[in-house]
Amino acid sequence: MKTANWTKTANDGVTARLAQKISDKWLKDIAETNPAILSVFAARDVQPYRDLLAWSGEFAGKYLTGAYFVYRLTGDTALKKYVLGFIEKLLGFQSDDGYLGCFSRQVRLCGALSQHPEAVGETWDLWGHYHIMFGLLLWYKEVGNETYLQASERMARLIMRTFYGKARKISETGFSEMNLAVYHAFGILYNLTKKEEYYAFARKAEEDLRTPQAGNYLEWAHEGKDFYRCPKPRWESLHVIMGFAEMYRAGGEEKYLSAVERIVRSILKTDVHNTGGFSTDEQAIGTPYRNGVIELCCVVAFDALTLELFRLRETPDLIDSLEIAHYNAVMGSVSPSGGWATYDTPMEGEKLANFHQIDFQCRPGSPMLNCCSANFARGVAEYSEWALTENEHGIYINGFEPVCYVCGESSVEIRSNYPYAEKIEVVCVNVRKNVFLRVPGWARKATLTTDGTSTEVCAGYVRIPADGHAELCLDFSPRTVKGGDEYAGKFSIYRGPVLLAYDLSDNAARAARNGGTGITVKERLTELCLPVLSEAELSSAEPTVDADGKLLLRLSDATLTDFRHAGFDGGLYKTWFEIR
Repeated sequence: MKTANWTKTANDGVTARLAQKISDKWLKDIAETNPAILSVFAARDVQPYRDLLAWSGEFAGKYLTGAYFVYRLTGDTALKKYVLGFIEKLLGFQSDDGYLGCFSRQVRLCGALSQHPEAVGETWDLWGHYHIMFGLLLWYKEVGNETYLQASERMARLIMRTFYGKARKISETGFSEMNLAVYHAFGILYNLTKKEEYYAFARKAEEDLRTPQAGNYLEWAHEGKDFYRCPKPRWESLHVIMGFAEMYRAGGEEKYLSAVERIVRSILKTDVHNTGGFSTDEQAIGTPYRNGVIELCCVVAFDALTLELFRLRETPDLIDSLEIAHYNAVMGSVSPSGGWATYDTPMEGEKLANFHQIDFQCRPGSPMLNCCSANFARGVAEYSEWALTENEHGIYINGFEPVCYVCGESSVEIRSNYPYAEKIEVVCVNVRKNVFLRVPGWARKATLTTDGTSTEVCAGYVRIPADGHAELCLDFSPRTVKGGDEYAGKFSIYRGPVLLAYDLSDNAARAARNGGTGITVKERLTELCLPVLSEAELSSAEPTVDADGKLLLRLSDATLTDFRHAGFDGGLYKTWFEIR
């Protein structure tokens, strides 16, 4: 399954509008608002050395990746022009030997900080190269500029000269789940160029993955063990695991695809929260019902891995998971302004801007730059990669926001107010392939109408006219999901793919029932007195959507809102309820 490369017109859904705001308010002036995103490369050998983070080299690559997906979604030509200029500046800092990191010459790729060349195991230098290579290769495939491929290959050749053979292993540089992510980049390079040296290097990296200090993910998955129990269950390892998808594409060995599927399914089973977000305190722990940091970078990485599995397995239930994460964990992490995002987007609590909560990452020249600010654009705009897909059997409509896709004389138009309204109209004109429409697994009832005939349909794909009109009506009545562990006896409530939340700012009339002495978030959440909700009232309440796109469900004793908007004015919120 691949993304359908059709031109988008009338692209006016909530995701496209937010992506355009991200382009305007964050992406298109990144080198001016945070010039250190580039100057760290220019100044790497300037003494006294800068005080850098272990991962300072990742920001430029993550920026390129996020901007790529935003461009793919919005078609913003001004963004494209800006990014190509950014790439030209970035490549101007690549050394003759291929190095494109931010650390001094004497410590290149060895894992040491410039100030302490003897202390190996302190930097994620290879991780930074991985993200730059990945971003460059995306733009290479988009615009065909051979310079981007050549720059990536120069980095690859430097890495090959530096590791394996008689040289040291990548795992010996420390932070193996980060630095071994170059495995993924080598798989991409092989599939692009068919140069055997890249495939051979990737196989050596696989051997390295079996060492005690690495994750051993391939064998772990084959033994049927849950991901959270593996030696390295942090989120960064998911980028390593994406390499298995590329290795499967390279040679068709089932063990690689099987490993990706087992890992994704394991995480979905044990570590995806009610928001659709992966991770607790930046890793898998074996339960989604425990409070802890749900880092945006973790969510983005898991969504990307899930998308890779969908492309290979083509099973629509994976899109169901991506959809829940998209409308809640991802879009609920991004300010409606498009100008900033969170680091942690908890199931309950507060939403803090990433440059407040992880301000230790701020540096002179990059006051707003950190791992999540560089990454959130990708999280939102990767919707473009699964909304409309195709294979040899036909076109698959997975995303339901209003848009018109055009390819030559063929068009597919979606008319809706999704994800807030349950009716989705699809008008196909002269499509020369079969057209299939996804029926989400969360829909307890779905009705498809074609040629004046209505039929109840089950979860999965249903075929619709390739030249005609179809209407899908989904059951948007509130549905509940039972919690466990810390949330035993409580329920989350969804309307369609949208998680509902109780936002204190929408419930000021109940404030007298709350406590008022708490200082910490935990104390204040304890003092927040929620009503016991009625399942009957939930089913009968009529939602409204205000001018800002905020969904409100007004009950007799409370008002609920969509998780995407909850907490962005600074109010406390909750997503777990008692229901009678």
